[in-house]
Amino acid sequence: MVLEDLHELIETLQGRIDVHIADLQKSEALTRYALIDPLLRELGWDTADPNQVRVELPLAKGYAQQGFADYALLGTDGKPRVVVEAKSLGTSLQQAAMQALGYCNALGFPYFAVTDGRLWELYETFRPVPLPEKLVMKLDLKGPIARTCLDSMALWRSGVVDGSMVAGASPVVGPAAIEPVPPTHGQSSDLSPEWRRISDFKPQGGSKPADVLFPDQTVAAALSWADVIAEIVRWLKSGGHLSNSHLPIRLGKANSNFLSLDNNKGNGQPYKSFRVVDGWFVHANYNAAAHMNNARGAIQMAGLNPADFAVRLQ
Repeated sequence: MVLEDLHELIETLQGRIDVHIADLQKSEALTRYALIDPLLRELGWDTADPNQVRVELPLAKGYAQQGFADYALLGTDGKPRVVVEAKSLGTSLQQAAMQALGYCNALGFPYFAVTDGRLWELYETFRPVPLPEKLVMKLDLKGPIARTCLDSMALWRSGVVDGSMVAGASPVVGPAAIEPVPPTHGQSSDLSPEWRRISDFKPQGGSKPADVLFPDQTVAAALSWADVIAEIVRWLKSGGHLSNSHLPIRLGKANSNFLSLDNNKGNGQPYKSFRVVDGWFVHANYNAAAHMNNARGAIQMAGLNPADFAVRLQ
């Protein structure tokens, strides 16, 4: 495998996500064919060779949740080293991770991964810690390509087969994956110059984001303004700051919801452009300034300070 080839493939997959997002969100099969299979092949897995990959591997009889593992990546002994649970683009991975942990514990599979084609999470089954702390690797195909290439190497076939996977590495999205950023607490002097606080940031025409910074000092890649608001919503939801009871959200004099439980502007019409965040729909058809207004509104509705969130530009 050549890193340049992997870099080129990830650029291709990013384009597929952008162009075919609506279809990929509707179909697990298309997500696997268009996003998951190509990445596995580039990482050295011949998905057509049963000596390397088993698709729809039957789970052992007697297991409480009988069914199939979407992929099993095999070692030289023919036994699964990593099983992969695949979902359609935009599907929450939490339930899939719990399901995979259950049968991997029961059947002795040492690693499992869950993916919606864009997001990948790799876990070590038998590490004696809660599920979140079993995380070995997390990547976002829409994140910075160089970083994504390096993190995806955790699934490189040679490393998986010989047992040299990097267990316990820092995830892509997290404080250890970036240079430390001082706490915010609303003071203008404690962020480095490349960061813009969301509380007072007004994007200029043509500007593009790169990352978004959260109050807990984690960072998520966000390469468009729609990605920025989606990642902020994801953080607010995962932290329990926003819940279904807050939705739908419509701000000011807007004529449609920018965040809702279903694909509905609030007038019975579907969004033409949207992001799905763990089952929530984020309206994406806004300009940069409107996305920032929506971000501030969502943060304030969650009872937090927009000054504790920041954006870094490309």
